[in-house]
Amino acid sequence: MTTTITMSSRLKRRETVLSEPLPDGSGLLFDPATATAYPITESARCIWQLCDGAHDVGSIVDELETRYDVDRATVETDVLKLLAELVKTDLLDHIAGSPA
Repeated sequence: MTTTITMSSRLKRRETVLSEPLPDGSGLLFDPATATAYPITESARCIWQLCDGAHDVGSIVDELETRYDVDRATVETDVLKLLAELVKTDLLDHIAGSPA
């Protein structure tokens, strides 16, 4: 089943996924359930940290737009693409009541 992520969707990091920051600002996610590591960029790490269940996708895009010198359309596309991949790999969950 494909889950549609919208600007009002709220996502939350799975508690079992480990997150390690790296010296260059990027990071590494590790899922013990699958023994799989996922390298992430600095901007992806920022998105990961904002997936706390309180921020919707629109507010995550707002935050990245203020941090990086990139147009909003590009930020939206990149954020939605990353979030879809993180949901697909079971690293993120939709919050109940959040549009899916």
